[in-house]
Amino acid sequence: GLGRLVDVARAHRIPLVHVSSDYVFDGSAEVHTEDEALSPLGVYGQTKAAGDALVATLPRHWIVRASWVIGDGNNFVRTMASLADRGISPSVVSDQFGRLTFTADLAAGIAHLVDTGAPSGVYNLTNAGPTMSWAGIAKRVFELRGRPATDVTEVTTAEYFAGKTMAPRPVHSTLDLTKLTSVGFTPADADTRLVEYLAE
Repeated sequence: GLGRLVDVARAHRIPLVHVSSDYVFDGSAEVHTEDEALSPLGVYGQTKAAGDALVATLPRHWIVRASWVIGDGNNFVRTMASLADRGISPSVVSDQFGRLTFTADLAAGIAHLVDTGAPSGVYNLTNAGPTMSWAGIAKRVFELRGRPATDVTEVTTAEYFAGKTMAPRPVHSTLDLTKLTSVGFTPADADTRLVEYLAE
């Protein structure tokens, strides 16, 4: 599907925005820059990496890499908030690290790249702030819902998925935002957006 879209964009000289993923990396680096070599761990990451390569053949393009996306519909934050509200104490993975990307900021960042005519290429686009684990984010959600952070039990990925088949995930998903800020877009802090999101 993406290949056909690229063909149309090339034929009609249409600039193309493509949303990519931290899954194009193996997570061995603690922070990923745009020029890091692609090293996907599984089939999903391989398809995203292939998509990046296709889009990069266009003369005018923006490949926007996001991670841990939160927006409308079911997602990790809403699940944790629901568990907190229902008095459930979950076990959450503590050995995967990254930053949340709220869809409003992802859309605003993409609009900025297009509207300002930013140079073609790859841009990391997540919310700002410290790197956190999934468990750390869950604990913060619980606190914001009036529950103790200690009601969230930290477990390893291996423990959480014991006996289950799982797609490989990068341990480190934090994306460096230096290039994005250099073209004039500074995303909001992830915790600020988390507070606002849960207040809606």
